[in-house]
Amino acid sequence: MKRLLLVLILLAVLALGFFAGPTTKPALAQGGVWWQAQFYNNTFLIEPAVFTTYYNGLALNWGAGSPGSGVNPDGFSARIATDTYFAAGTYRFYILADDAIKLWIDFPPTQQATIDTFDAPRPGVTLTADVTLTAGSHHIQVDFKENTGDAYLYVTWANLATNPTGPNFPNPPTNVPAPTTGPWTGQYYNNGFLGGTPTVTVNEASPSHNWGEGVPIAGLPADNFSARWTSFQTLNAGAYQISVKADDGVRVFVDGNLLINEFHTASGQTYTASVNLAAGVHTFVVEYFEAGGAAFLEFNLLQAGGSAPPPTVPGGPTATVIAYRLNVRNAPTAIGSTVLTRISRNETYSIVGRNAAGSWWQINVNGLIGWVSGRYIAINNEQNVPVTDGGQPAPQPTQPPVQTGITVTARSNLNIRSGPGLSNPVIGRLPYLQSAQIVGRNAAGTWWHIQYGGLTGWVSSLYANLREGANVNIIPVTG
Repeated sequence: MKRLLLVLILLAVLALGFFAGPTTKPALAQGGVWWQAQFYNNTFLIEPAVFTTYYNGLALNWGAGSPGSGVNPDGFSARIATDTYFAAGTYRFYILADDAIKLWIDFPPTQQATIDTFDAPRPGVTLTADVTLTAGSHHIQVDFKENTGDAYLYVTWANLATNPTGPNFPNPPTNVPAPTTGPWTGQYYNNGFLGGTPTVTVNEASPSHNWGEGVPIAGLPADNFSARWTSFQTLNAGAYQISVKADDGVRVFVDGNLLINEFHTASGQTYTASVNLAAGVHTFVVEYFEAGGAAFLEFNLLQAGGSAPPPTVPGGPTATVIAYRLNVRNAPTAIGSTVLTRISRNETYSIVGRNAAGSWWQINVNGLIGWVSGRYIAINNEQNVPVTDGGQPAPQPTQPPVQTGITVTARSNLNIRSGPGLSNPVIGRLPYLQSAQIVGRNAAGTWWHIQYGGLTGWVSSLYANLREGANVNIIPVTG
């Protein structure tokens, strides 16, 4: 009898375990959560999406390049979303992005994002929001906008019950000091071998510095650091002598040729090299590392006879950068062109030409000739600037949706989708009896392109009523 009783108890325990089912593991923000990302070649999330991909966690750094095939390196947007399980609790969401984001948690009836920097980007600033979630699956959506320069996006979250100390995001380039105008781009590394991504990038007048036993720049140690300076210099033909004195190691390249190679510990030795250069633009690279103790570098470039080549001073028409970082391209377009270099806010360069539309300007960056978008520069003395691109206007940026003045009202709680079709992902909801502005339609008139709150998306005409007397013919076909 006792044995039978034990068997019955064991069966009951197993049955309870079976019917309870497995527990669902709460979401991990940086791993184990798959996100769908759709990219648009405009900054307004307007269809069509030109590239769709999936990410296992959001720790994305595209730099100055394109995030995917067919996507512009500048002037793009993305909608990145996931549905994942959360245990009940209050969660702190962390986002670090360049340029702007909107964070959506589920589909709030207020149609207000939890975090929204679209109208006032805050690149390089870690943003936070505390959100209380019930147990179960929740929709997490990040809308991203990239204007120009570097692009990156980092997202994570933590339950406040775990006493989180904050995310382990990398130091963004926007945390560096404001750059000064100069003909050299300096990249500083938090190691002695120029490894990985620079900790700080600045523009400087010269590689020459005397740091003593202090730090070379905020964010770096006083010992065991390295740096690389690059400059494009326009020189006359002739013989030149390069002289460097360093503590510790130094290398010098001219046009890719290694002329001085003394990358070892030292205590202030001087090294020289001679080179014959043709007239034109030449590339100079100086590499340096500091092991310990005092640190300094002296660099000199002299023409035969002992005179330094005269510096180029901007004159005539000039362009001053108003973006934080701006790409300089080999053609007056963001599509299919190559980034030659990047310049920084408040730097000023000579203008040498423009396209016929005046939307792109050709500038001289220390001897490097390239194109920048007129949206991100302040132009002085622009009279008589020649057209230098053959008279072909550059492509114009996508404009915001045009308001038609026609509204549509939901006949039920209506899904807003990223495109005109049920196969497109849901990006929001138009609540019952709520109205939205129509900005377009598909050719058949079966889907309306709407704006509601901060969203632009599509709703089915089967479940939405047009305003009485509306003229459908004036609504543009947008998808």
